Amino acid sequence: MEEGEASEIDEFIVKYGERGYYVLKGLLEASLRGGAKLGDFSLRDLKDRLASYGLDYNPVPLLYSLEKVYGVIRTSYRSSNQHWWIILKRKVMEEAIAKFEGKSPENGDDYRLRLLKIQFYSLNPQRLLSELKAAARRGDRTAVAREAFSTLPLVVEFLEKAKSQYPEELSNEIELGEEILRLAEDVVKPKASFGRPLEADLVRETKVNNDSL
Repeated sequence: MEEGEASEIDEFIVKYGERGYYVLKGLLEASLRGGAKLGDFSLRDLKDRLASYGLDYNPVPLLYSLEKVYGVIRTSYRSSNQHWWIILKRKVMEEAIAKFEGKSPENGDDYRLRLLKIQFYSLNPQRLLSELKAAARRGDRTAVAREAFSTLPLVVEFLEKAKSQYPEELSNEIELGEEILRLAEDVVKPKASFGRPLEADLVRETKVNNDSL
């Protein structure tokens, strides 16, 4: 990485302050999401990330600056209702964020943290979440059964490691993993509380017993 590139992004953060920091952080995190893409991240992805931070402002002027002035992103697709970019200088952005957060860029390579991220996103969590949402709409327990003994144990393993080792660094991934588990539970659990049979189940069980006499 050229020293001039780093200083320019540092200048971007100095100029725009926390707004600049959150836009950089948000677009990098948005780029890690799975699913069909026309680039590394979209305007909608970034706005969703900013909303998750509790922020509500238009990032377009800052994105324009990052593309036209600093040259760290480039438009990959644009239509009347979509705008996608690719990230050209990810490492420069990551180091600028680390410096803003008070972390040492020289010590920023935490290989266990990077491995956990790789493992999590290799599970394609967005695809899994979409499939579970569709299963919930259909009331389809078989979709959850397919994942319960394959992908979901890996999600749980990730959550256990992430929450014990990197609760802050992986907070977004933890949130997504927990949402996947909650949704899977909602699909398979009965409407009544666990441990208490539903009235309809009791009626069916009684009918079966009577028919077998």
